[in-house]
Amino acid sequence: MTEQPQPLQAPPVQPPPEQSGARLHPLTPFVKGWGYFVVAAIAMVNNESLRSNLTLAGIGLAVVLVGGILLGALSWWFTKWQLTDEAIRVDSGFLVRRTRIIRFDRIQAIDVAQPFVARLFGMAELRMDVAGGGKSDGKLSYFTYDEAVKLRRILLVRAKGERAVEHSAEQPKPEPILTVPTNRLLGATLLSSTVIASAGGLVWLIIATTVLEFHIGLFAGLPLLLGVVQPIWKQVVGNHGFTLSESHDGLRTKRGLFDVQRQTVPPGRVQGLLITEPIIWRLLGWSRVELDIAGVAGNPAEGEDDREGAQLLPVGDRGEVAFVLARILPGLDLARIPMHQAPERAKWLRPIGWRYLSYGFDGQVLVTTRGWVSRRTSIVLHHKTQSVRLEQGPLQRRLGLANVHVDTPLGPTDAIALHRDQYEAAQVLEAQADRAREARRTAPSPFAVQTQPNPPSPEGSSSSAASPADDSSAT
Repeated sequence: MTEQPQPLQAPPVQPPPEQSGARLHPLTPFVKGWGYFVVAAIAMVNNESLRSNLTLAGIGLAVVLVGGILLGALSWWFTKWQLTDEAIRVDSGFLVRRTRIIRFDRIQAIDVAQPFVARLFGMAELRMDVAGGGKSDGKLSYFTYDEAVKLRRILLVRAKGERAVEHSAEQPKPEPILTVPTNRLLGATLLSSTVIASAGGLVWLIIATTVLEFHIGLFAGLPLLLGVVQPIWKQVVGNHGFTLSESHDGLRTKRGLFDVQRQTVPPGRVQGLLITEPIIWRLLGWSRVELDIAGVAGNPAEGEDDREGAQLLPVGDRGEVAFVLARILPGLDLARIPMHQAPERAKWLRPIGWRYLSYGFDGQVLVTTRGWVSRRTSIVLHHKTQSVRLEQGPLQRRLGLANVHVDTPLGPTDAIALHRDQYEAAQVLEAQADRAREARRTAPSPFAVQTQPNPPSPEGSSSSAASPADDSSAT
C-alpha cells in the first residue's frame, strides 16, 4: 500500500514588523532650546540680588541648563517620523501624545531652512507647505543639511505620485535670475512710511523732553524705537542676499543673513499676487511683490498672520517687477490691461484716493488698484476665484455706488473694486463669475486640495458663487 503524498502547505504569513520610525538629530534639543537659557541668563544678570551672589546665580543657570536639556531630550526621544505608502507620519509629545499624518498629495512645496544656530552645526529643518494647514503643521526639525536635502527630494517625488526615489539623481543647482542689492533693501526700508513716521515721532519726543522740557519721558519712545528697528531687522537682515532662481520645481527664493530661508513657488499653485507701492517708493519706481500660495498663509489659531504670504520680490524697479510677473504668469503684462476708473461721485467717500480706484481684466486675471499713500495692486487669476460678492453701505446707496469683492484663499491678495456705479458693479459681479467658471473648466488642476477662503461679510452683501471652497481648481 503506497502512501499518498501530503499536499504542500504554504508557510504561515508573518505580519510585517511595525515600523517604529526614526528620530531627529541628537542635537535638536540644544538647537531648539538655547534661547531659553539665554533669556534666563539675561534675567539673572538684571537681578541685583543674584548679581551680588554669584554662587546662587551659577546654581540657577545650571538648573535652567540641565532642566532644559532634560526636557528637550525627553521631547526628542518621544519624537519619531516615518514614511508610509501615502504619507509622512510624525509622532511627538511625552505627556500629551500628538500624531501628524501629512499625505503626500497635500504637500504643495517643501523647503530647507537653516536658522542661525542650526547653521553653526550644519543642520537644517524641512518646511512643508500643506494645503489647509498652518505653517507649524509642516515643520520637521532638525536633520543634517544633506539628510534634509535628500528627504526633501524624496518627498517631492512621492508627492508627484512616483516611488522608489531614494537613489534618484541629484538635480542641478538652480541658476540665479535676479538678486536684490543690500543697499536697495536698506534704502527702501528707511524710506518706508512706518520708519519715517516712527523716526519723526522719536525725534520730536527727544526734542520735547530735552529742549522744550516737556515731562513726557523717554520711556514713551520705546514703541517708536521699535517702529524703526523692527522694519530694518525684518527687511534688511531678513532679506539680505535675496536671490530668485529658477529650478525644475518652480521659482525658488533664498534670503537671510543669519537665518537662511529658502522657499519654492510651485507652478500652478499661485492663487494671487499683490504689488505694494508706498508713496516715496513710487517716486523712485520701486515696488514689492507678494504671492498667495496654498498652504503658505498663517494660522490665526497659532498666532500667525493669516494675511502673510510668500515674498517674491522685497523691492524692485518696474522692469524687475514686470520680469518676475512674466515668470510667474507667462503672458501677463499689466501695462496692456485696460483699467476702468471709479466714477467722480466717489470723491464724496474718498476725496483724494478716488482717482486711484480702478479695476481691469484680461483673459487670464482680474486686477484692482486702490490707495494713494500706499498703492495696492491686487491680481487674481480667474480660475482661482472662489466667489464674487457685492457690498453696498448706506452712504453708497445714496450715491448709487457699490463694492465688488473677489474672494480668494487666505493671503495678502485682497481684490476689491471699490465704489463702482451700482449697475456696473452688478455687471462686474456676473461677468467675473462667468469668467471664473469658464476658466476653471479649461484650466488644468494637478491636485485636488482644500483651501480656506477669505470669510465674506454677512451684512449688506450679495454674492455670486464662482466655486465652492473645496473645489479642486481653487488651489
